Amino acid sequence: MKSKKIRFLLIPVCVLTAVILTHQNNAQEEDAIDISLKLDYQHKQPFGPGIMLEKSKAENVLIGKAPGGLLVSVERLPEPKSARRFRIDTDADGNLENEPYHDLLPDSSITIELKRKWPNGRQQILPYSINTHIYRDKDNEVQESLSWFPHYRAEGKLKIKNCQTLLVVLDANGDGLFDEHDFTKATSIGLDKNGDGKIWGAEEWLKGNQIVDYCGASLLIENLKIDGSTISFAETNLRVPKIGDPLPAFSIATDDGKSIESAKLRDKIFLLDFWASWCSPCVGKFVDVKQLDKEFGDDLKIIAINVDNQSETQVARQIIKKFELKWPQVISGRGEEDPLWKMFGSMANNRLSIPLYVLVDHQGVLRYAGDGSDNFRELHANIQKLIQLKNQSAN
Repeated sequence: MKSKKIRFLLIPVCVLTAVILTHQNNAQEEDAIDISLKLDYQHKQPFGPGIMLEKSKAENVLIGKAPGGLLVSVERLPEPKSARRFRIDTDADGNLENEPYHDLLPDSSITIELKRKWPNGRQQILPYSINTHIYRDKDNEVQESLSWFPHYRAEGKLKIKNCQTLLVVLDANGDGLFDEHDFTKATSIGLDKNGDGKIWGAEEWLKGNQIVDYCGASLLIENLKIDGSTISFAETNLRVPKIGDPLPAFSIATDDGKSIESAKLRDKIFLLDFWASWCSPCVGKFVDVKQLDKEFGDDLKIIAINVDNQSETQVARQIIKKFELKWPQVISGRGEEDPLWKMFGSMANNRLSIPLYVLVDHQGVLRYAGDGSDNFRELHANIQKLIQLKNQSAN
């Protein structure tokens, strides 16, 4: 019998998954900024992972594991209609026999408390909200989802120079651990940059592995305690580029051994294409990038910058060969730790997501950074505009 699964939706954005919390090569020789954190149990996380469930031996009972490996069972109830009764391994002993039942109506939620054990020996009771949702998909088939929302976050104060503000850290995947895995799931670091007492918007919700700009300093997370008790930052000499500013100074080596210096990216319009072999939107848009190359000819110079880890670079080179990409290719194999990607990937509203297309005008000034929009309309329009401005200045 084919098992039935309850599925959940993920935001379709390509983000790098290799995370290392030490940045000694890029950090300045300064003491780390250590921040004590305290868990706030009144905060309900606005998003949460789904729980995958499959049929068990018992009729009308689904079984699965919640984040952190906790066993979960869900039973369909005849009345009220579409109600569900579930149990969860609240004490993490791998057994549901002594666990209480919880009844959950459609489009409702309840809050439960779970015992979490951390590798440092600490134990903590953490609250979670659980939601159920029954709906019809595009094929008019009835689908179910069971979602899991941490009801806590870690909070502290970031103090640097003469500035101080609220800092929060989320357990984005809800497994009871504050770690680098949360960085790849969501914008799990919040910083109240404008000092209004709340954290809101793309400027204040950040990925844990991007450069953090605050009070004139550029910071990288150096360490995060798994129990959410402490987070440490180190200052870095890397700077996040901004639209309208000159291209930051850098020198990169292409895959054929040539060197590209940012100071020499002048007199043409340059397109920096950040991509990875595992990012299907990146690879899928190579056809469109080739069309841009054909249409604009010598007015547009393309430089592809690969952000794969070393183990994935062979696949990246196969893709380059398959699509017959003739422009310069930069393949460092450093993934998330590549300084160039860390700078450009941390640009406003991007937060280390790919594909990322960056346009540099004929004077070496950054003019655009984004995903190009559907069918490259946005990117195409910006290239046309920059070429017209270049031609006007030459006349």
